[in-house]
Amino acid sequence: MTATRPRIVHSFGGMALAASLLVTGAAAAAAAPIERALKIELEIEGRQDWRNALQWSRATTEQRYAFSTGLRSDGELHGANLLEPDTDLRLAIKTEYLRQQGLKSLQASGIDPSSPDLQRQISSRMQQEVYDCKGQTVCMGKVNMKYARIMAAAVEPDNSELFEGPPRYRYYFGYPDCPNTIRAVHRTSVEGETAYGRKKDKLLPYRLQMEGDSSGSEQDRDSLCMSYTVVEDTLENRLYVENVNVPTATGTIKRTEFDETSQREGELPIPTVALEWVNATLRDTQPSGQARTTLPLNLPLDGNSTVLGDFTGEAKAELDWSWK
Repeated sequence: MTATRPRIVHSFGGMALAASLLVTGAAAAAAAPIERALKIELEIEGRQDWRNALQWSRATTEQRYAFSTGLRSDGELHGANLLEPDTDLRLAIKTEYLRQQGLKSLQASGIDPSSPDLQRQISSRMQQEVYDCKGQTVCMGKVNMKYARIMAAAVEPDNSELFEGPPRYRYYFGYPDCPNTIRAVHRTSVEGETAYGRKKDKLLPYRLQMEGDSSGSEQDRDSLCMSYTVVEDTLENRLYVENVNVPTATGTIKRTEFDETSQREGELPIPTVALEWVNATLRDTQPSGQARTTLPLNLPLDGNSTVLGDFTGEAKAELDWSWK
């Protein structure tokens, strides 16, 4: 359900900031934390043909992805949907939410919001904390999010009016060391002929095998924990999921071309069209469900976008998800 666009206020004073902080803090204190698990299963089975003059190939792919990740809410109900479908309104709501959270962080860090060099103090502290992360991706992501909130409190106008609707939306976020599971299986086989010589009229066999069955590295699991934001609409019983992250399989990539065979280990790509479909399906949906579709396979399955020629084919895709 799309929210009605409220009037956006573009100025604020210290009293409004203080009031917003007190209201938000009181509401959070009154609510109890809630844990949920988002579970997603995606299956892809497809065939693809490629032709470029004399060169050709035929490919098949079978891919299975099953994963779950824990998310946590402070239990508070909000009057605005953080993942509002209207793009402009969503940006305004997110900015205001960050501003409100930033006020809390400013208070906790002991920084005076009225300081004339507020932005310099914030920037200096952020740089130090990023340095202290020593290159750890999850740590730096947490620091960046923390200071995005604080900077929003420092520079953004008070648009708390956006949250004046009936409290119905509950926000869930990923968190470090959340319980999660990953299983990714990928098998792609390509056979054909490639041309060589000045006139490209001499053909040699071409083969590509990509195969992997993995349960995710520690880095994959850490990343999955921090990837998701979910909003529950408790009135309409709807679920909003932002930027679905499907963990890829890692495995063997074996390629034979021009009578030479190479083999390496690496990530095995998921068709972009499948990821786009999953994102569109879960952007605004019911809490649990299934979806089926047929997708065009018009791009190379190995992700090499430099290959010329015509790719044709299709894949049957099945998606199952639950929120418990």
